[in-house]
Amino acid sequence: MSQTPPALVGSVFERSSASHSAPKAFKPAKAGFPVVQRRSKSAFARNREDLRTRGASRLRNVPIVVPSENAQAPKPVDPDAWRDQMSRENEQRVASMTEEEREQERQEIIERFGSGVGTLLKRVRAARDKQAQPSTGDKISVEEVQAQDGTASLEEVPITAGEKSERNITSIRRESQVSPPPLALSTSSTRPPSRTDRRLRFAELAPEDVHVYDSAPPSPRRKALALPPPSNDGPAISLGQFSGTLKPQEPLPLRPEVNNAEPEEGSAEYIRRRYFPDAPADDPNLAWMQHSSLPSDSELVTSSLRFDLSGKPIPPAVSSTLPTHLGLHHHAEGAHAGYTLDDVFLLSRSTVPAQRATMLGVLARIAKRISKIDRGVTDGMEELAGKEEELRKRIVAAGVEAMTERGSVGARAVEVIWQCIVGWDEDIMAFGGVELESPTDGAINSLRLDFFLPQVATLLSQGEILEGGRSQLLAILHRLAQQSNQFASSIVKAPKLIASVVQTFLLTSIPPTETVSPDPSALELLIILANASRENASALQEPADALLRFITFLPSSSMYPPHLAASLLTSTLRFYTTLATYGLYSHIATTAMEQFTQLGRFIRSNACTSPRLMVAWTDLLAAWMVCAVDPHQTTPGHEILWSQIIGWGWNSEVDDLSDRLGSEEGIWPVWAGIWKVRAVWLEGARVNGIRGGSSERMEVLEIIRDGFEDGKEKDIVLCCLDTIKRELDHLAFVPIARTQLPHLRAVANHATTLASAIRLWLACLPPPAEGPLSSPPFPLPFPRISDLCAKITVHHVWSLLASTEHDTRHAYVYLRSLSELLLGYLRLSRRLPGISENLWAAQALSILSRLLPGDEDFAAQVADDLFSLMTPRWVNALGIQAPSVVWDSGGMLVIKPFVAHTIRPHHDICIGPSSPTPQSISRATTLRLPSITALHTYGLPLTREWTLTPLDHLLRSGSSEVFKALPRYWDASEIDVTRISLLFTRVCRDVLHHFALADFTLTREEAIFGCMKVFMLEHGQTQTDSTEEVFRDRLVGQLMEDLLRPYTVSIAPAAASTPVLPPPIRGDLEQVAIKFLGATPFYQYYTDFVALYDAISFSHPLFARLLLPPTSLRYPVDYRKHLWSDFGHILKTIQTPVDQVICEDIREYLWPVETDPQVLGCYLHNLLKQNLQGFVHLVALHHIACNIWQDLHDDAGWVEDRANKLLEAIVEQGGHELVREVVRYHQSTTGVALVPPQCFAYALDGQTKMARLECVSRLGLGDRLQGLLGFV
Repeated sequence: MSQTPPALVGSVFERSSASHSAPKAFKPAKAGFPVVQRRSKSAFARNREDLRTRGASRLRNVPIVVPSENAQAPKPVDPDAWRDQMSRENEQRVASMTEEEREQERQEIIERFGSGVGTLLKRVRAARDKQAQPSTGDKISVEEVQAQDGTASLEEVPITAGEKSERNITSIRRESQVSPPPLALSTSSTRPPSRTDRRLRFAELAPEDVHVYDSAPPSPRRKALALPPPSNDGPAISLGQFSGTLKPQEPLPLRPEVNNAEPEEGSAEYIRRRYFPDAPADDPNLAWMQHSSLPSDSELVTSSLRFDLSGKPIPPAVSSTLPTHLGLHHHAEGAHAGYTLDDVFLLSRSTVPAQRATMLGVLARIAKRISKIDRGVTDGMEELAGKEEELRKRIVAAGVEAMTERGSVGARAVEVIWQCIVGWDEDIMAFGGVELESPTDGAINSLRLDFFLPQVATLLSQGEILEGGRSQLLAILHRLAQQSNQFASSIVKAPKLIASVVQTFLLTSIPPTETVSPDPSALELLIILANASRENASALQEPADALLRFITFLPSSSMYPPHLAASLLTSTLRFYTTLATYGLYSHIATTAMEQFTQLGRFIRSNACTSPRLMVAWTDLLAAWMVCAVDPHQTTPGHEILWSQIIGWGWNSEVDDLSDRLGSEEGIWPVWAGIWKVRAVWLEGARVNGIRGGSSERMEVLEIIRDGFEDGKEKDIVLCCLDTIKRELDHLAFVPIARTQLPHLRAVANHATTLASAIRLWLACLPPPAEGPLSSPPFPLPFPRISDLCAKITVHHVWSLLASTEHDTRHAYVYLRSLSELLLGYLRLSRRLPGISENLWAAQALSILSRLLPGDEDFAAQVADDLFSLMTPRWVNALGIQAPSVVWDSGGMLVIKPFVAHTIRPHHDICIGPSSPTPQSISRATTLRLPSITALHTYGLPLTREWTLTPLDHLLRSGSSEVFKALPRYWDASEIDVTRISLLFTRVCRDVLHHFALADFTLTREEAIFGCMKVFMLEHGQTQTDSTEEVFRDRLVGQLMEDLLRPYTVSIAPAAASTPVLPPPIRGDLEQVAIKFLGATPFYQYYTDFVALYDAISFSHPLFARLLLPPTSLRYPVDYRKHLWSDFGHILKTIQTPVDQVICEDIREYLWPVETDPQVLGCYLHNLLKQNLQGFVHLVALHHIACNIWQDLHDDAGWVEDRANKLLEAIVEQGGHELVREVVRYHQSTTGVALVPPQCFAYALDGQTKMARLECVSRLGLGDRLQGLLGFV
């Protein structure tokens, strides 16, 4: 019976719309606001209630779907028809193939799809055949469903047309009851729809029921999953039981497998097959499991440097192989593990405190490793070499930004700052007494102190930072105070910072606790700040009173541990000594007299065993004695008086201390302090005592004479001499390395001890007015002291003054003790009867070059002594003829103001000496030496050309500070100043050369530049009378000739009276001129010099000689172009003989051969067109001949075409004499240079003759030049 198939889409019925009531009219409230509506039930509860009440009606109103009569079902199509057709075609194709073709196809299929493709195809065909068969055994009958559901079987009723709709409804209801399987958690299919009373129960699991996979999690925060075992279910408990009958489902078509081999465990394919079996292999949702390929060699080179969480660099090759559970893949790109610097900097600003603290810790460790790159320890960070300071600046900025945060973030930030400022180079903090600022400290100089220092004060005052952080902040302040005097002043001026430091680290609770006790490092900070400037020292007087607590409680009775009590007491005494060096706070000696008396008693007792404490005590006594010598110099005046010093009896106290001391090396600094106190006592008694302190001298000599004759004092002096000499031998290598600094430090310490002994010897002498010394006050090994000081003076340890090495650029501070020793010896040498005036003058001139900033007063005194020594008689005795006109104009007093300014160019800056004097305590503005980069701006140490500095002031008379403040007695002319300066320079040179101290004399370049200054005095002048020109003065010209004579070249043996000085030690003219010219290039100065010669010289011979040195081949070609091209017309006026050229060897003008076309053209032009004479003719001829003859030129630079053109020009345009000189010219590249006429009369060998003849023959000049070659 055929029936019309039901339509796919039935009729559409609209739901009947419910009636809605009209909205209620709005009734305004009395208060003007809407009335609050109270809700007794939530919206969710009301909706659920409505759903229950209206649920039945909805079921009753379900529309009846009426099928369409016109719909026709499509004809059924066999889905296997195409497969059958394809199978037949494939079988026919295989049947027509040979065995070889079949085997080839089989191998291709296996290579493409794997060896298991056959098994796979069989399984696919079997599944397809099984699906095609009728599955009657698996059908679920209606009767079985009815039996399981407990429903009665219904009698089948024939369906008529009028009953279609009712039949459809009945079938729908039956299908809704039979077709869907019951839920897995349900026990009966008749369970009501409400689930409010449902409870989920789980079975009890045993340990063997849970399987933990071994694969590492992708993140440390993700724990391993507890999953049921993949293969063996074991005693697993079912969560429900299915009691219905499942509808047969069509099996899913199997996906063709490429490879049945089991993939490697943990690989992406393994995870896909195990946990995502239905997902295709190329599913983009699973791409995250794929491992990126390893980088190539080129990618490894360009990969960014990555670090682990300990700050250690990870090599690129290793970073791609590290497992993910290390926690290094979260913020890295690709498969590389670790964090780049950009990652770390970014995460150091994270809003998550733990993450930010971790990254700041990583930054601190990275900074520690970067700081070692300068020392050659790259540790895998080679690519960061040269970027250390830039990274240091970024790291410290990250720390400063986070230092205000609380908790671990702030603590880590302080650690980062400490690592970049203190830990970057902790050894540099050992250099005390010198500013550590250098151009490479960009990170420290970039700190905004106006922001940073108040934050430090806040952290310290709040007390929330941990003890380790507080110590780091104190160390940071310590390092910043050492950076420069400006930094130190900023620290002192920062609001509440010093008060917070004192309160936190010094004024701790009494009695102390186990965790809180005073820190001596805070006292060291106060000492550094006070050393920086007088202004700082004045400001630090306020907390000085509070430090008396450390003096009141002596180490023997202190509540602190003995070592801590001694350290606190020592630092407090050193702080008071620093203040006293400025003449400040000396009234405390009177205010706390009782406490200091007890302290002196303790130090003299056997209970005191600390040498540092003894030294601090003696230094404080010496400083207060200096303040008392002239009470007008203290601030305020008369804070301490000499009468008080006498009453306190400090001189006798040091005598008691010396009685119990031994002579071992560790006690030598204590002996130095005792000798210093005695010397200051005698110096003060000479000023304030009766009869110049003669009785005090006798008392001291009675006590010390035996010790220096044959006692402990003698042994100490002799041992000091031996130790200094031995340590200097360890410093014999140049440059001085970091490893040699301990030897230098030992030399400095022992030099201080020896200098104290010499100072005591000088203090025991009677005043010079009493006449020459008949006998020394006590014996000293004078010959050994003289030899040692001579060795120190010429030792290359002074090269530290020009050091640019990172490790040793501040080590010159140790030379201050050597300068003090040399000054003491110079004063001692002046009083020794066996020292001649000439020898003392040589010692003074050499030692003046070894004095450092702070020694200006002593240097000025030595210069005055030299000026007073240079009388007409003494100068004439040296063989120097000085006319009376020199002395009539004032003699050496004419240049005294200029020399004084050279020694002390800054009147607003006064560095206190290492041993304070009554004059220095009132004038000193700082006690620290300048940094090595700023040292050149100070007068000391004097350079070798310091005797010619008056000429600098003449050249800049309009802006010279000396001419603005000349003394009233000064009345000299420009010529007088020039005469005295040149004479003084000549005398100093001869004296130094006589005693083999040529290292302190002018070099050749310095002498040349000094004489050029004399001629440049006429630059810009408007006078019309040439007689007014300074260089035309007869005496000035003679003095310049005498000054330059030792530096000229002469082919004749030098006269016995003319000293032949060594070659220049360092610097050419460009380098020598930097100090005077500054940023102005020497080339510009030379162009002005040549133009001045052209304008006013009138062929002045010395003026012409000074034009030549910059044209040697040691200097750039621009100088030769300027003279030979731009001013070629003046070359005929330069008639300097070869033996009068100012140079070490004329070969520096000859080799290497000139190859510049413009210069060669100028040489050729001037040879042909101008009548060149003397040395300039030799230079031009040499370079033209060397470019013509190949035997005079190296093969690499000789050009045949250029040689031919030059030879043709010489032959065609030159005279016979010029042609002869070019053809016969010969020069030796080694040994002594040949000069005319030897260079033209040299006998050429046969090979050279034939080579030159062949060259001229190629140009057709053989007949004309053959005769000249034959005569050679």
